[in-house]
Order: sequence, then structure tokens, then C-alpha cells
Amino acid sequence: ITSSKPLLGFIGRLVDQKGVDLILSQMNRLLTSDYQLVILGSGFSHYEQTLRNIAEQNPQKVSVYLGYDEALAHQIEAGSDIFLMPSIFEPCGLNQMYSLRYGTLPVVHAVGGLRDTVFEQPFDTMNDQANGFVFHQPDGSELFAAIERATAAYTQDKVWKKLQLNAMSRDFSWEQSAKQYANIYSIIINQ
Repeated sequence: ITSSKPLLGFIGRLVDQKGVDLILSQMNRLLTSDYQLVILGSGFSHYEQTLRNIAEQNPQKVSVYLGYDEALAHQIEAGSDIFLMPSIFEPCGLNQMYSLRYGTLPVVHAVGGLRDTVFEQPFDTMNDQANGFVFHQPDGSELFAAIERATAAYTQDKVWKKLQLNAMSRDFSWEQSAKQYANIYSIIINQ
């Protein structure tokens, strides 16, 4: 895989919850577009076999590592340009927070913790909250449209850098959460 094309990364269990079927539904479009894709994960055997076949048939475009390796996961997350997290449901989600920290901008389905941590805004009105790309329906074409928006930003250096800086400056630590909870409790007590 070369660095001249946007590298899309996916790390996760290869199960329905994680939206693997959404990625697979768009594979022909991904393969004929100017993308490269790296996937790390394990799960349902039909997903593993399908991804293995795609990687074998398209070695210049797709790399698949079946299994899990923590160090490799962080290398993929840090080395990708765009991180795919099209989960059908996701109570919290850690990978999008890792990708934000690395400046690898996430494309997420607007559910649960993904909706709470990744924010998209039009380029002309972008503020310090914008840090990724969001789609709202669990549909492959919606995912692909979000990837296309990410790619449009990727080709605009100033926009991309601003999004990366926004992403890397977010603090999702428990220290920040604890301060927010303490503030809520203080408001409640004072009422």
C-alpha cells in the first residue's frame, strides 16, 4: 500500500454490529475509487473469508489482517488518513477516540458514543468542534457519501489540518468527565 492515496482504516470485530456489511456493500465503489483500505479484525467466518478474498484479488488496494494485535491496531489507527467506524450501535466506542488523538479523522455512524464524540460541520462554517465525518442512516451509500466528504476535506490542506488539530485537541479523559459530572451535581444541589 502506497501513501499517495487516502488510506482508510478499520479495526474491530467482524460482526454485524460493527457495520462490516456496510463497508462490504460499498467495496466495488471503494475498489474503483482512489482509496486504499486496511482492515484488522476477526469475527464471523463469512466476513473473514470475503475480506480475505478481496485482499487476495486486490493486493494494491486492500490489506486484511485477520486476528487481533494491539500494537498493529495502533499503527493502523495512527497511520491511516481516515478511520471507518460504521457501527450499527455503539454504546461508547474507544477506537474513534484513539483515531481522534492520532489525527486520523473518523467516519462514523451517528449512534451512541460515536454521536457524542465526532462532529461534522460544513467547511465554510467549521469551528473548533468539527473533528470528523458523520452519516445518519445505517446504509452503505450513506457511509460512502461520508467517505467522499472526508476525501474532499483531505484534498484541502488547510481544512484537513484544522480538522486534525481539532481532533487531537479534544480531551476525553475521565478527569474532564468527572468535572462535568461534578458541575451537574452542583447545579442539582443548588436548585
